[in-house]
Amino acid sequence: MKTLLAIVEQGGQPDFTSLYESLGYKVISAASMRKALNLIKQHKPDVITAEFIYSPMYGTRISNLESLFAVIQSRLLDTRLIVFIDRENLHHLDSLEMQHLISQQLTYPIDVKKLVSCLKPLNTMARI
Repeated sequence: MKTLLAIVEQGGQPDFTSLYESLGYKVISAASMRKALNLIKQHKPDVITAEFIYSPMYGTRISNLESLFAVIQSRLLDTRLIVFIDRENLHHLDSLEMQHLISQQLTYPIDVKKLVSCLKPLNTMARI
């Protein structure tokens, strides 16, 4: 069974846990990036879904995802990252994509069919 880590810091999308489970994923969740990074050490997820949160208050970073990128690049090279993002922040994500691999980006409101298509190829045991 594949593992999916859902990082929901602000809750800008519906709870997709039942969808993920119906596709055959074991789901673990985190409400903060710090908790997510600890969970990654224990579970090594196959897929991570995370909200892109831009804020000029991050200082040298532009979003909540930089520490996650570092962990993926050093420990989880086969992990796929699906980013949920507001359209107005796409240009911020573009600058990060040049440095980091993002498997898929989905804009709000999240299209469930697109999300399923991102996840199904990873898990052939899907029940939908």
